[in-house]
Amino acid sequence: MPINQPNVSQLCDALQEFLTTEVAPAVDDDAIKYKLKIALNVLGIIARESELGEGFRRLEQSELNEFLGDDPECLKPESRDVNLRLLEHIRSGDIALRQDDLLAALERITVAKMAIDNPRYASYLKRVDA
Repeated sequence: MPINQPNVSQLCDALQEFLTTEVAPAVDDDAIKYKLKIALNVLGIIARESELGEGFRRLEQSELNEFLGDDPECLKPESRDVNLRLLEHIRSGDIALRQDDLLAALERITVAKMAIDNPRYASYLKRVDA
């Protein structure tokens, strides 16, 4: 819970609004316009990460722990290494990659990540509109 208002997302929204309405119209250089567009996209990612990031991390941890439950390192709530652990278990043959439930979990994680990275991805829109 943020201590102060506005929160990160609100600050990013305000900065995006300023850059879009005040700065962008005053920029004539195409290279700067392109970089400004990238900066606006980054601000969007930061805002979405601040809103959705913790929920995403919990989802990822929960989904992957279904497959890594016997791995003591992955049982730690603060563990951020679940992807690496999964990779190690797949490489060693402990976990088969071609499992419907694993592929479904990875798809749910990917869709949640797309909501943060760019909710306008066509693949994301297909899955959330379906």
